[in-house]
Amino acid sequence: MLSRPLENGTRTWTSPNGELRQWNPAPHVLVLRFRGALFDAEFCRVAVAVINEFAASNLGKMDIFHDWEGMVLYTTDARTELTELGLRLMPRLNSLNVLFSTSFVEMGVTMANITLGGIRMFAQREEFERAIRQAVESRGGTYTPLPPG
Repeated sequence: MLSRPLENGTRTWTSPNGELRQWNPAPHVLVLRFRGALFDAEFCRVAVAVINEFAASNLGKMDIFHDWEGMVLYTTDARTELTELGLRLMPRLNSLNVLFSTSFVEMGVTMANITLGGIRMFAQREEFERAIRQAVESRGGTYTPLPPG
């Protein structure tokens, strides 16, 4: 997997299966955007490491956003691992949000939500972006959109 360093406030990892991009629009807000054919074990390991690093650097409640609008498929193992991480972090989360565009991803997020409860699911980008803005501004931050890249 190819990793690009922090640039324009984002970090990016790429493989033949897709691209994972990290963005922190506020100290308590993490956005992970995946675009590609398959969110596999390799991408899941990176996402879990990023989320754990983010959680370790935050003492208060956090808002996590998964932008999976460009995701085609993901493995059951990846869903299971992210759900287990969600269970550990739920007491520290203000919100857990997922944007999706395919019925396959929606079904998986729905299954994870049965275990976790409280996942805010979005099928429209506009509503998802509004939720990110609200999370940033909830603690006095100024929202700026994800830089292109």
